[in-house]
Amino acid sequence: MARRKQKLIISRPTASVLRAPVAEIFCSIQGEGLYCGQKQIFLRFAGCNLACGYCDEPAALDAAAAGLMTPAEAGASVIKLARAKKADTVSLTGGEPLLYWRFIKAAAPALKKAGLALQLETNGVLYRELSKTAALADVIAMDIKLPSSTGQKAFWAEHKRFLAVAPEKTFIKTVVTSGTKMAELKKAVNLAASVCPCVPFFIQPVTARRGKARPPSAKFMEEACCYAASKLAAVKVLPQQHPIWGVK
Repeated sequence: MARRKQKLIISRPTASVLRAPVAEIFCSIQGEGLYCGQKQIFLRFAGCNLACGYCDEPAALDAAAAGLMTPAEAGASVIKLARAKKADTVSLTGGEPLLYWRFIKAAAPALKKAGLALQLETNGVLYRELSKTAALADVIAMDIKLPSSTGQKAFWAEHKRFLAVAPEKTFIKTVVTSGTKMAELKKAVNLAASVCPCVPFFIQPVTARRGKARPPSAKFMEEACCYAASKLAAVKVLPQQHPIWGVK
């Protein structure tokens, strides 16, 4: 008796669940930039596309060591903490949050529905990813990375395209160290002025840490501030405040 030929059935894999490595979710006081002193919930992603020499969150560089969360899980945790702590802003930080722009797009509607403003803290390089998420952010805290400070290559073109995506929502931080070249600081100022002369611009002396970069001299800071103020409408020198306050 001839055997009937069996039809081979190949099952299709189910769509993978969207997850991202989340290093931590916590409540603290914002210690940098335009909203310094504001209580915020911080959703810190792990993993970064850069490796700056002065990085103050080296633990957040390792995405493999962080726990994976879905947008719904992260959103629920943030909203619960925000209500308990009476905070109305969530800072999406890292690492580099824009590596997970799909996750942010998925999580944002629930966060916004809960009445939370979204602050995106980013290294200012991933302009394509920003263009997909800028509409969801209420404010964008953008870094301009100076090669002599970070030990990285220059990202001038990327920074300019990044700022051009949503300049009306953006403020800039640029970290300076004892090794920062004045020519690079001036280039950062000129870049900002060429796109949006009214963008708030923060010159941030690096926080001194053992074995790490040191802050620049008072003479350097005076020259940097005077030059920036001659080109931009809103310039401030503001070191990190949370180490001074003794908070995370």
